[in-house]
Amino acid sequence: MFKQSLPFFNDDHLHAAGESDLSPGLKASHVPLINTAGSLGFAPNPRGPLNLARFSAFVTHPISRHARRPAETRTLLPFPGGFLLHSGFPNPGFRAVLKRFAAAWAAAPLPVVAHLIPENEDEMAWMTGHLEGLDNIAAIELGLRDDSSPHEGLSLIRAGLGELPLIVCLPPGRAAELGPLLAQSGAAAFSLAPARGCLPGPDDRLVRGRLYGPALLPQALEAVSTLARLGLPVIGSGGVYGPADIQAMRHAGAQAVALDAALWKNFDVPFWGADQAFP
Repeated sequence: MFKQSLPFFNDDHLHAAGESDLSPGLKASHVPLINTAGSLGFAPNPRGPLNLARFSAFVTHPISRHARRPAETRTLLPFPGGFLLHSGFPNPGFRAVLKRFAAAWAAAPLPVVAHLIPENEDEMAWMTGHLEGLDNIAAIELGLRDDSSPHEGLSLIRAGLGELPLIVCLPPGRAAELGPLLAQSGAAAFSLAPARGCLPGPDDRLVRGRLYGPALLPQALEAVSTLARLGLPVIGSGGVYGPADIQAMRHAGAQAVALDAALWKNFDVPFWGADQAFP
């Protein structure tokens, strides 16, 4: 059984904002929307172009126990249907993030989900303990490495269980493998990390990174469908660039949908009418 449920799965935040604010495509589905980790920074910006009232929760940039430098060869490489991004998830470390953003989280107009990328269970337990005393932190999302073993994943989950619901972010290519093994771990839900791949860089050397774009939708839907068939609560993401994609995630079994690179192109992206195509 899952230890805790996520309050934003019932979409109360959107209903509080007023159903009349939603586009026709979203009125029909009532799918809670959030952003993916790394897509909108460490804290919501109430003065930014994104209408935060449309979202059910805000997911932070990935946070590590210690500071992480940017990748030495930061790269963005396009391919048909998307692009590859290699950045290394730079961040100033947990203490520095809390010092700078804890007040912004507390004052945010929507619940905050802290995305953690620990190196081991001790780091996970330490960061989780410090987050439990903060205002407006609704949940923790644990980012698992692509090469995490089931034992490592289970150890990190157990270290992160506490007062806050825990979302486990799975590599989509391993959802079918890890989902059933971690289903009884105590996690509140599962989400999907960006798929990864390789492309030749400017010097013809292969660059490995995260993949974004509409071409990722079929792979993401397969992962969501696999997890949903196992009865696991799942937040779908990957390749979502229009209302039809949100509906497809819902039909695949997602209880919420997370948006990633679509937000970088047009901040109104998820809220256009169902009859409009995305640019």
